Amino acid sequence: MAVLSEQDRGGALRTAVVLALCAVFLILAMGIALMGSGVYRGTVAAADENFTHRTALSYLVNQIRRGDIAGGVAVGSLEGSDAVVLTEGGYVTYLYCRDGQLRELYMEADTGLTAADGVPVLPLDALSVTLEDTRITLTVTTGDGTRHSVCVTPRSGVREVAGL
Repeated sequence: MAVLSEQDRGGALRTAVVLALCAVFLILAMGIALMGSGVYRGTVAAADENFTHRTALSYLVNQIRRGDIAGGVAVGSLEGSDAVVLTEGGYVTYLYCRDGQLRELYMEADTGLTAADGVPVLPLDALSVTLEDTRITLTVTTGDGTRHSVCVTPRSGVREVAGL
């Protein structure tokens, strides 16, 4: 039977302590990495949500500003959906929400196109367009049901038109 010397026992103890510290370090590192991945997932989800509503509102505001000429901006509806109506020359642009998409329909006036013919721009659950005096309030509803609004006052004025 081999008897361990005092020096061998001390070396074995040091090795065990070093291995235990390495194991604790590894477990802590994995825990921190898992917590970090949860924070990252939350940040990405929030960024996606911000992207959707901010991009939709920015797009709508910029389209209104682009069409801000005398008689060019109106609030109306397209087949029952609230819409921003931009008129320039003999062409009309409708910005509205249908089938979970913000859509744009650009056409010659009175061509007979329908809301289904619009081009999808962004995923969006709902768009509400209201007119108060000369101020347009745009409210978008995103996939999780949150609502975000912005107000725009075109310089050349705004009118209300009958729906298509």
